[in-house]
Amino acid sequence: MKSVIGSELLEQYGIEYFRGASTLGALSPDAIHYLLDNGHVFELNKGETLFSYNEPGNSFFVILKGCIQFFKIRENKAKHIRDYQFGQEIGSVAMIGLHNRVGDSVASENCIILQVSCSVFYGLHETLPTDFGILLLNLSREMARRLRESDDKLADHKATDTCEHY
Repeated sequence: MKSVIGSELLEQYGIEYFRGASTLGALSPDAIHYLLDNGHVFELNKGETLFSYNEPGNSFFVILKGCIQFFKIRENKAKHIRDYQFGQEIGSVAMIGLHNRVGDSVASENCIILQVSCSVFYGLHETLPTDFGILLLNLSREMARRLRESDDKLADHKATDTCEHY
C-alpha cells in the first residue's frame, strides 16, 4: 500500500473525473477537495487486501480507479459475492451499522482508493453540511441498488417457490 497525495491526484485527473464517481457525484468541488485532502488516498496492487474479516468498520472506501472483489465470510468460508468498480464505495454498511467487517476485500487489479474515516465523514458534516447530505444520499442509493440486486438473486434462487401474482 502506497499513499497518494489527494491534491496531486485531483490535478492529474481533474474534478469532473471524481464527480463522475457514483459515490462522489453531485458533490461540490469544495467537498471533493475536502475528502481528497482529509481522507486517506492510497494505491493497492493487484492481490493486496483492502480490509479483512472482523476488522473494525470505522471507515468506508471509494474506488477511484480499479476493481475490488468482496468475499463474504460464512461458516468459515469466503464466498465471492460482488465486484466494486470505479466510483462505488465499499464498507459504509459496517461503518453506519457500527459493526466489524463481515468479509475480505482484495484488489483484483491495481487500484487507487479513498478511505473516508468516521472523523472525516463527521468533519464533512460540520464543514459542508449540504454536501454531507448529498454524500449520504449517494451512499443510500448504492445500498439500495445492492439490496435490489440481492433481492433479485434471492428471487432467482427461489424460482421454484412461486405462486400466481394477483
